Amino acid sequence: MKWLLVSLAALVGYSAHAENAEPKQATSAYSSPRFTRDTTEDINIQMETDHETGCRYLIAEGQGITPLLKSNGTPDCNAPKLGQQ
Repeated sequence: MKWLLVSLAALVGYSAHAENAEPKQATSAYSSPRFTRDTTEDINIQMETDHETGCRYLIAEGQGITPLLKSNGTPDCNAPKLGQQ
């Protein structure tokens, strides 16, 4: 149970940091109009936006990927979708 609480606290911390950090456009190994990847001040965490669904994801290099959550716990899917940019 403690492990779950610690993991949840870490996830919330990463989400808050990524939400407040200034995004910078990252160079990507692939070119796709559906996805864009932005780096944050923390070099190990990047934010990827899926422009088909409008959802944003946090990517911790070598660690995994998780949806970016709003303060109420719902996924942040308010990014511009394809054709709305």
